[in-house]
Amino acid sequence: MSLFGIKEEQSIPPDGQMDLFGFVPKETPPEVKALSAECSANGLVHFKYSPLMKKSIRCKGGFLFGHPEVLLPAYMKAPEFAAARELAAEWAEHAVRRKTQKNKAIVKDLVNRFWQTVDQIFTDKGEAPLASKGRLPPIRPQGKYHNLVDVLAAINDTYFDGSLSCRITWSNRVGGLSFHTVRKDPVTGEDFHLISISRGYDAANCPLYAIAGVVYHECLHIVIPVEVRQGRRVVHGREFRQREKRYIYYDEWIKWHKEVLPRNIRALLHHREL
Repeated sequence: MSLFGIKEEQSIPPDGQMDLFGFVPKETPPEVKALSAECSANGLVHFKYSPLMKKSIRCKGGFLFGHPEVLLPAYMKAPEFAAARELAAEWAEHAVRRKTQKNKAIVKDLVNRFWQTVDQIFTDKGEAPLASKGRLPPIRPQGKYHNLVDVLAAINDTYFDGSLSCRITWSNRVGGLSFHTVRKDPVTGEDFHLISISRGYDAANCPLYAIAGVVYHECLHIVIPVEVRQGRRVVHGREFRQREKRYIYYDEWIKWHKEVLPRNIRALLHHREL
């Protein structure tokens, strides 16, 4: 039996390779044709680029049949910033309209989503995001020792039949615990579940079964939401505890969580290497 309880007789792919978690990764979807860096997807908003700009964007109304022209930092001409450019185009279309209360709220939301998208692109490239107060931190699943995407995929495949829809990141709270929240996708504007894992788990002394245990625990919070009984919030009810113990290395994970994690958290707070 594998680490997550998958039977060894599981089918092997033609090339004889299986990943660490005992399941075959899904095929990579075909590449989508890159959007033009000169104008938006609908062809109505044109883009210009300035090498002097870095943390700001501007728009000018009435450029093409009333549609605006957007001035962006030069680095945003790269293909990976296509989603950000589309948000900038949508922002500009609203920014040049009459400043009603509703339109102001839309403009504020779009510009916030734009910079969140830019920060995430930098993070995905392995670069530092643009420093700014008030914005949600980017999603960072790749840690120093462990990649949470692989762990989540294994847990989802093994315990939820691949049906769970969520994302995962290492928490930005240095001494905090793991938790689950609902965020808004900056590109689509849709809500999604986000699991944040304590950085105390991203350590050389942390076994894979411990990380998988806490990821499974947070996944259960999505499947079994908080209940309110007689005016009290029930976070870890009977059903939650019963399902939590189905994890194949539950006892080992709990032992590590109680004995080792606190030491790792203290080391992080004192800026010591894990």
